[in-house]
Amino acid sequence: MYLAPNYSTQPQAPTPERLAAGERVAQRLKTEVRGNIFTDPLMTYAWSGDASSYRLIPAVVVFVNSEDDVRAVYKAARAEGLPVTFRAAGTSLSGQAITDGVLAVLGDGWRKLSIHPGAEKITLGPAVIVAEANKALKPYNKKIGPDPASQATAKIGGVVSNNSSGMCCGVAQNTYYTMDRLRIVLTDGTMLDSGDAESCAAFRTTHASMLEKIHQLHHVVMEDPKLVALIREKYRIKNTVGYSLNALVDYHDPLDILIHLMVGSEGTLGFVSEVTYNTVPEHPYKSTGMIPFPDAQSAGRAIIEMANGGVQLTVGVNAAEYIERRALATVEHVPAMASILPWLTEHSPAVLIDVTAPDEATLIAEVQKTEELLARHGATHLNFSTDEHLSHAFWDIRKGFFTTAGATRPQGTTLMTEDIAAPIEKLADFVTDVRAMLDEHGYEDAIIFGHALAGNLHFLMGDDFAKPGAAEKFDLFNQALSDLVSVRYNGSLKAEHGTGRAIAPFVEIAWGKKAYGLMEEIKAIFDPETILNPGVILNADPKAHVRHLKLMPQADGLVDMCIECGFCEPACPSHHMTLTPRQRIAVTRERARMRASGEDPARLEKFEADFQYAGLDTCAACNLCALRCPVGIETGTMVMGERARRRGDTGHSIAKLVAGNLATIETGMRIGLAVADGARTIIPGGAVEALTDTARKLTGNRIPRVSRALHHGTGTPKARDNRQDPRTTGFPVPITQPAREKIVYFPACPSRMFGAPKTDEVFLSTQDAMVVLLERAGYEVIIPEKLTGQCCGQPFQSKGFPEEAKRVGGALNDELSRLSHGGALNVVTDASTCAKHLKEFPGEAAVADSAQYLLSHVLPRLTITQRLPVVAVHHNCSAQRLAEQPATEAVAQACSEKLAVLSSITCCGYAGDKGLFIPELNEHATRRVKNDVPANCTVGVSTVSTCASGLSERAGVPFVGLASLLEWATR
Repeated sequence: MYLAPNYSTQPQAPTPERLAAGERVAQRLKTEVRGNIFTDPLMTYAWSGDASSYRLIPAVVVFVNSEDDVRAVYKAARAEGLPVTFRAAGTSLSGQAITDGVLAVLGDGWRKLSIHPGAEKITLGPAVIVAEANKALKPYNKKIGPDPASQATAKIGGVVSNNSSGMCCGVAQNTYYTMDRLRIVLTDGTMLDSGDAESCAAFRTTHASMLEKIHQLHHVVMEDPKLVALIREKYRIKNTVGYSLNALVDYHDPLDILIHLMVGSEGTLGFVSEVTYNTVPEHPYKSTGMIPFPDAQSAGRAIIEMANGGVQLTVGVNAAEYIERRALATVEHVPAMASILPWLTEHSPAVLIDVTAPDEATLIAEVQKTEELLARHGATHLNFSTDEHLSHAFWDIRKGFFTTAGATRPQGTTLMTEDIAAPIEKLADFVTDVRAMLDEHGYEDAIIFGHALAGNLHFLMGDDFAKPGAAEKFDLFNQALSDLVSVRYNGSLKAEHGTGRAIAPFVEIAWGKKAYGLMEEIKAIFDPETILNPGVILNADPKAHVRHLKLMPQADGLVDMCIECGFCEPACPSHHMTLTPRQRIAVTRERARMRASGEDPARLEKFEADFQYAGLDTCAACNLCALRCPVGIETGTMVMGERARRRGDTGHSIAKLVAGNLATIETGMRIGLAVADGARTIIPGGAVEALTDTARKLTGNRIPRVSRALHHGTGTPKARDNRQDPRTTGFPVPITQPAREKIVYFPACPSRMFGAPKTDEVFLSTQDAMVVLLERAGYEVIIPEKLTGQCCGQPFQSKGFPEEAKRVGGALNDELSRLSHGGALNVVTDASTCAKHLKEFPGEAAVADSAQYLLSHVLPRLTITQRLPVVAVHHNCSAQRLAEQPATEAVAQACSEKLAVLSSITCCGYAGDKGLFIPELNEHATRRVKNDVPANCTVGVSTVSTCASGLSERAGVPFVGLASLLEWATR
C-alpha cells in the first residue's frame, strides 16, 4: 500500500506497551466497575470506529454506569499513563469518540429521564437517546431544543459534549442556550451539580483556584473589544469550532462560565453525568413543502429572507433545508419525490420547508405568507401539505442523505462529511463557491445540503484512502476549505458536528492566535495532565486530519455499502453484549483485509475464532437493523451466509438428518417439556432449572435450557368435525349442512410445541385458540394432515442450511398449495416468523399472518364479551418487518382498556431456539422490559410462541398469543 510521508491511513494495533497498560487498567477496574471490560483484539477493534472517517484501536474498552465508575476509570488510566475517551452512541462525525487508550462506553446506568411539572424542563442521563426524550415530551407538545438528524440513535451525552443542533434547532435552541442545569465529574473526581446550591458552594471552596483562573480569562477577553466582537460574530451563526469561548463573554460568574465551557468540549474537559433542559414548543400544526427553485442563487435569496435575520422562530418557518440538484438526483427513485420531479431542471435545487403554528388558523396564515415570499424569489412549484405521511417521507429523505450518499459511493471508498456555516446574508454566494471548490478539487460526486436558515451547509464526498494520492488530495482540499470558510467568509468550519480530529489543525486559523491561546489555557485549567481525549479540539499536529483515516475494504456484497454510521445499533438485541451490526461489518472488513494482505496470521486466527460467538452465535439474525438503516442493509442476512460457509460436512449431515426426522424431534421436544412441567409439580421449579443448567455446563451448553416459562404444547389441533368426511362420519356420503367459507390453517411448529402459561383467565394455546376463533367466525377450518414435523424451513435458513430450508419449506408449500386448491382458499398461520419466511419463499398459496387476518376477517364477525384492564404488547422482529404493528395493536386494543407497548426492547433475542441454547441473549435484550409493564398489567401478547416464552420469564407477567387473547375476549 502506498503511503506518502506524514499521512497515515491504516490503523495500527496498539503497541505491546500500550496493550500491557490496557490489561493493567482492566485488572484495576475488574472489581471497581460492574460493566463489561474488553481487551481482546476482536472487541477492541469492534470499538475502534465511530461514524467519522477515522479509526483508532483502543487498548481497553470499559462500560461505565455511575459516577464512581468514572472516578475509577480516571484513577486507573492515570496510574497506567493512558488517556480516556468517553463514548455515547458513537454517531460522532469528526472522530471525537475514538481513542487508542481507554474507551469508556456509557452503559444502562445513565438512562435517567424525568419530566418536571408542566413539562417546562426535563432531566436526562447521558445515555438517553434524543428521540426517546422527545417521545416522552410529545404528549405535552414539547421537545428538547437540539434535533440532530441522528436523533433516533444519538444520545444526550454526545449532544451536550458536541453542542449538537439540527434541522430546526438553529442557534438559539442548542444545548448551550437551552440548558438549565449540568452535572459533571472533573478529572480529579469532583462532582459539580450547577443546580444544587450545596454542591456549588462546596465547589467554590475546594476549587477556588480553578475558578479564579477562569475569572482571569474572562477579564482578559472583556478587556479586548476586538476579541469580544470576534467571539460575538463567530456565535451569531452555528459554530462548534474549538471551545465555547462565548461563555467568557456571556457570563461573569466563573462557575457559570465553567459549566458553559463544558458544553461542546467533546469530552476533553470532564464527564457530563446529567443535564436538565428547558424544553421548547413542539407546535401540533405543521405544513411541509419540498419547494424547487430554478437555481441556487434564487433559493439562497429566498432562504435569506425566511431566516429573519438569524432570529429563531417557533411560529412560521422554523426549518428550511437546502438540497442541491446533485443531492436530489440520488433520491429521485423515492416515491415521495415523484410529485416534484417534473419541476426540476438540470440545475434546480429544492428547499424543504416546515411551517408550524399553535392552531390551524395561524398555520393557514403563515403558509400563505411563506408562499408569497417564495413566489417573489422564483419558486417554481408551491406544494405545502399537512399530510403527516408525506412530511415524514420528505424528512426521511433529508435525514438519510448521509447514508444514502454512502450507499451510492463506489464500493471500497470512505465517506467523508464536512459541516460548515457562513453568515446568513452571504448564503447565496456561499453555496455557489462551495460547489465550485468541490469540483475544483476533484470531488464532483459530492452533494450539498444543509440547515439553510442558520447558514449551515453539509456536504458529502467519498474517496479510497488505499489509493496513492487520496490522502494528499484530501489534505489540500481541507486547506482550501479552511481558507474559504474561515478567512473569506468568516464562517464556521464545523457548524454542529464538533471539532474532533477533522478540524483540530485549523482551529487557530479559524480563531486567531490570541483566541487559540485562550483555548489552550482552558484545557490546562480543566485537564492539566491531558488525560481526556487528547488530539481532539486542540492538536499541534498539522496533519492530524489525515491520520488514522478509515479504510473500507470490500468484504461482502450484502454490506459493502455500509458507512458505519451506527443508526442500526439501537435495534440490535446484542448491542452492548457482544457486537452490533455496525461492529459485525467493521470486523468482517478487517478480517477480509487481513486475509488479502496475509499480515499477522495469529491475529486473524484469533479474530476468526472469537467471531463465532460474538459475531455469529449471538446475532439474532432478526434484520431489524435493516429497518433502521436508511439503505436497508441486512446484517443478519450476511451472518446467515457466514454461518452457511462455516458449516462443515458433519454439520450438513446433521441438518439433513434433522430435516428427515422433524416429526420425531418435535414429539421429543413436547415430551421433554411435558416431563419438565410434570417435574415442577413435584420438585420446585427453581430446582428443575438448576438441574438443567448444570447439565448444560457439563455438556458445553449443547443441551437446551428449560425455564419455568416453557410449557409443553398439545400437538396437532383438532378442527370441529364438519361431517363431510365419510372416514370420520361413517356415512357413505357427506351430510348436508349450511355452506361455510373454507380456510386453510397451518399451526406453526413453535405453536405446536409450546403451550400457553397458566393464568387466572385460562387462555387456550395459540393453535387451539386459532381453531376456535376461525370456527366461531363461521369458517370451516382445514388443517394439514400428518402435521407433526411440517415446517416452513426458517430454522434451517437462520442456522445456515439454505438447502435443507428449501427442501423442508418446499414440502410445506406443496401441501398448502394442495389444501388451498392452488391458492384459491385463504391460508393463515399463527407465527410471524413463519409468515415472513413463507412470504419470502412463497408457493402457490399466499400465507397470511394471524395478526392481520384476525383483524380484517375474524374480529368483525365476533362480539367482545370481556376485556382486560391493561395488555402489554410486544412487536417481535418478524412482526415489525411485516409492518403488522397496527394490526396487532388493534386486536389487542379490542381486548383491553389500555395498551402498554414494550418500548425498551426491539427483538427479544429469543430468536427461535437461541433462548434455549444462548439464553444470555434473551436476558440481555429484555433487561429493561419490566420498566415497560404497568403495575396493573397481568398479561402480555406476542405473535410468536417462543418470544412469548422468553418475555414471560423476563417481564414478570405471562405472555400469550394474540389469538389466545382474542379467543378469551370473545367467549
